[in-house]
Amino acid sequence: MRRAFALFSASIALSAAVACATTDDGDSATPPDAGPTILSEAGATDSGPADATPPAVPSCSNAGWCKTSLPDADLTLKDIWPFEHRAFAIAESPTLGVKVLEWDEAKRAWAYIDDDSQNNFEDDTYAGKIWAPNENEVYFSAGPGFIHHGKRTAPSSPWSWTRTKLEVDSPDGRDNGRIEYWNLSGRPRELTALGVWGTSAEDVYAWYANAIFHWKSEDGGAPGWVAEHVIEDPATPEDAFFVFGASGSGRDDVWFAAGRGRFDDWSIFRCPMVIHKTKAGYDRVVDTMIDTGDTDYHYYNTCIQKRDVLAFSWADARGTMHWGHGGFLTNIESAGPGRAVGVVGEDLFAYVESAGVARVNPVGAQVPRARLPSLVNSVWIHGKTAWLSGWGIVLETPNDPAKWSTGFGLLSKDGAQELGLPAATFTFSSTAMNGAPLDEPLYQVRGTSNTNLWAIGREYALHKTTP
Repeated sequence: MRRAFALFSASIALSAAVACATTDDGDSATPPDAGPTILSEAGATDSGPADATPPAVPSCSNAGWCKTSLPDADLTLKDIWPFEHRAFAIAESPTLGVKVLEWDEAKRAWAYIDDDSQNNFEDDTYAGKIWAPNENEVYFSAGPGFIHHGKRTAPSSPWSWTRTKLEVDSPDGRDNGRIEYWNLSGRPRELTALGVWGTSAEDVYAWYANAIFHWKSEDGGAPGWVAEHVIEDPATPEDAFFVFGASGSGRDDVWFAAGRGRFDDWSIFRCPMVIHKTKAGYDRVVDTMIDTGDTDYHYYNTCIQKRDVLAFSWADARGTMHWGHGGFLTNIESAGPGRAVGVVGEDLFAYVESAGVARVNPVGAQVPRARLPSLVNSVWIHGKTAWLSGWGIVLETPNDPAKWSTGFGLLSKDGAQELGLPAATFTFSSTAMNGAPLDEPLYQVRGTSNTNLWAIGREYALHKTTP
């Protein structure tokens, strides 16, 4: 399998170089061996005569991604929930801690809206997910295990906040709401297993470590966070479990991104898991067993197929094969009733059907780094289009479950043609400004339409309102 993976990766790298060489308007390309010029999506800008007034640095890319001004420079935005004229975001700051912001389109400005109680914990804090059922109500999560709920009567009114602690069992005393490890490119990676999401204001879920909570009343009492599903495996008590995200098409079709892990002295073995909730209850759709044989990278052939449960597979010209390399399912998005897409590890676009399909598609793009930091962080779907964000890039791809379900990959059109594969294809939606690539992670892309999109990350909140 390792040899097959290496051959496939080499082909992907070639197609990625061709893809990154394509200019924004798509009418010309630089050969793959042209060197660093493939990193400049927007092309060079003419600086004019030496004695001329320096031109203003553009605040928008050629694809219409515009930089918005944040209230402080050291904010790392981790999640965003947008509306037509507003948006809520959660951020981390080394000086301010966890902060929550609101975007007001009329003012074209971000402002803090939290009451700072999220920074009053006895332990270190970290940002989880944010979700809002409407413009006057918002939930956000902050470690270790707190869910904050804010309400106001109107946009001009002040917020009132409540805070609830999610309780989970941790036999070893570890806070499994935050996981840190070294990835294949030798960079530290941090994941947060803490969040909140709902199908409506009356149907809200939260998760922390290995537990999924539902806001509801038990036995006619006052409503609260009830641990509705806890991921465990008595056969492997040494394994730890995590929930990373949620999405769904409705109350009876909710998907959870999850993972099975096993800690050793310095890192963690990682395997993907998919949980699906329907009227019948919770179902573990995708799961594997952990093989701890590769202790150097905690990656190669780590995830072994289990009996009577799906595992992710991929395909090339030889056929469909089990994908056994390591990686959590860290992001998930509904693709319609009974279907979901997500991110496995750092370079795989996943597709799952409740009918019994689980595929991973290696993404043949190139980030503005010589070594891969995180090629894919998030996916979001609207209508006929799916959007992916990664390190400095946003990709646009047709909403095409038929091709996603093949597992042939997500490639540039030239790359798919060169490899001779009926793969799904993407185009770059350039985030480059002033001729320079954006060399920062974009943790989440999300919007309300294809002309109201946000891509957020470290010191960036990019807004796209053009087709």
